Amino acid sequence: MIDALQIRECRPLALTVLGMGPFQEKPITLDFINETGKISNFYLLISRNGFGKTTLLEAMASLMRLLAPDLTPSEKNLHSRLWSHPKARAQLDLRLAVSLGGRTREILLTLAAGEGQPWNLRNRDAGERERTQTREQLHIAWTRSPGGRWKLEKSADDLVEELLGLVKAETKSAYQAFGPNTLTVPSLLYFDAYRDIPVMNRSRLTISRPEAWTYWPVHHFGAHGEQWRGSLDNLLVWLTWLDDGRYEQVQKLLNESVFAETDKALDQIVRSELKANVIDRGSRHRLDQLSSGEKSMVQLLLRIHLHLTTHSIILIDELDAHLHVKLQHRLYHALRGLIAAHPNLTLIVTTHSLELIEQFEVDLKNGDPGLHLGGYLIERNEI
Repeated sequence: MIDALQIRECRPLALTVLGMGPFQEKPITLDFINETGKISNFYLLISRNGFGKTTLLEAMASLMRLLAPDLTPSEKNLHSRLWSHPKARAQLDLRLAVSLGGRTREILLTLAAGEGQPWNLRNRDAGERERTQTREQLHIAWTRSPGGRWKLEKSADDLVEELLGLVKAETKSAYQAFGPNTLTVPSLLYFDAYRDIPVMNRSRLTISRPEAWTYWPVHHFGAHGEQWRGSLDNLLVWLTWLDDGRYEQVQKLLNESVFAETDKALDQIVRSELKANVIDRGSRHRLDQLSSGEKSMVQLLLRIHLHLTTHSIILIDELDAHLHVKLQHRLYHALRGLIAAHPNLTLIVTTHSLELIEQFEVDLKNGDPGLHLGGYLIERNEI
């Protein structure tokens, strides 16, 4: 690269899907531009069970994998249940602002997949560019032939190659900060609704670099496996060995956000044991012995604060899963504070909690200069 590409902004504008989950007959679009004309950085998606909330989050995560280098379509998750219907199509529009060669470009970048020209599933005319404050339209897509074969299609523009080249180069970079990293490449962190911390297989314990410790365009976090490299214990032990202050920041975050008003606290790592412990009235317990709600909060807050880039999109399915009302509000305000302090991040969550919906409505009414709130209610007639 002769001139270094610098990413100034990367925000989701809209997601459109058709032929997936309950959205078989007609497309549905989530428009992330709110009523004030701002691109939402905190977006709430609401519906009854079975109305497609998870499908929409999974589609978004699947499309962001188009930025991942050197993957086949199946490795990009295009052959999952989302794409089982031959007519399935999806389109994710992003607002991408970059500097390259002394020139600033504001682009409507579409990541899409499906039959025909899936980047045209949703109309993006001149009025749309004006509304999104973009001057150009580019796309990266996997197109599927009637026979089921996938082919990569990209706009013939050097910027697309520069972007993909930058993402590929940064996949070797380790996360260096607590909170938004110095990395400016786009990323997506997807947390599904199953955030358990099971009992870990404690054979072959070593000080080893954790899984997901280097940048990747999409990280999917769900229930942990039982192996050491993918465990939160290994992640916390690794932070202790790095000795760069991040473990102490994690301790402070979890003790104030998860264990506040209890007798519990995340303890210092005992290096000879290679294990994370929570102190509770003088006793020491493993992470897998926490309550379901505490496990969910620990995983969410720990992973989010250690895997962010400057332009991360955070997807959380069922934000309130297993959480008492008090913990729901504590988690909500922790995430709300993160987004308000770093408005380049984007948070998209689903919930069934009336308490959180009411809190969101209060925030909509009161306003906050760092927050741009938006939301959508999926109605029965849309499925």
